[in-house]
Amino acid sequence: MVMTQKVLEVGAALVFKDGKFLIAQRKEGDSFGGYWELPGGKKEPTESLEECVVRELKEELDIEVEIRHFFRILTYHYPQRSVRLNIFFCSHKSGEPKTIECQAFAWADPKDLPSYKFPDADQTLIQELSRRNDWDTYLDGLKYPHEYLEGIRLFNAGEYFECHEMLEDLWHPAEGRERLHYQGLIQAAIALEHFRKGNQAGALGLYEKACEKWAQLPPQFMGVDLQWLKGRLDDFFDRVRKAGPAGMGTVEIGQAPRIPAPQ
Repeated sequence: MVMTQKVLEVGAALVFKDGKFLIAQRKEGDSFGGYWELPGGKKEPTESLEECVVRELKEELDIEVEIRHFFRILTYHYPQRSVRLNIFFCSHKSGEPKTIECQAFAWADPKDLPSYKFPDADQTLIQELSRRNDWDTYLDGLKYPHEYLEGIRLFNAGEYFECHEMLEDLWHPAEGRERLHYQGLIQAAIALEHFRKGNQAGALGLYEKACEKWAQLPPQFMGVDLQWLKGRLDDFFDRVRKAGPAGMGTVEIGQAPRIPAPQ
């Protein structure tokens, strides 16, 4: 992952109503003109991502939506900058869509999404969305918060900064042991990000803080075997410690453990 590029933050909405997703078609004169996309746009410096999504849906389609879940973070790397797409699952509150800042819109059945022309970078997401038609009840019925599962997915994909972004939304309002658990995962992820950027002191310091949180939790918590995870991370950061600042290149980020799916 390239962290030296400027990152453009974009908010996008999965608006689900009556078993269908709302999608928009870009104007022909725009980049990716004629392609379909999830409605949304660039985040302004003074607003949150949630505020960005609500504003963009109003400006682009003249509808009001309600944020329900932080669904996915996707990062695209281009020669001049990186784009981080922050996708929120939303409910439609009011208003009939209008083509204000798009060429067309459609309420698409999930199974039909692959028949629309989406950019290549979106194909994995589109295929995933097309596999079920009960997204509203499915997300609400998960054993663990969707954002938590997404944070673990990002951790396992090596998207450590994005993992931190995803889990922060859960950590801030959480209390008690759940708050400690989220914070421990966030600090472990950022420790790995510091390692990748060559900052040994930052990596070891953050990992020590993560261990302090996990020491206050049972060996298994929220479906994760913390004892196993800590053991594997201990091994990784022990190699980092022994390598020293000058020898960090001998330790590969691919040796960092992945978190088994919560049970």
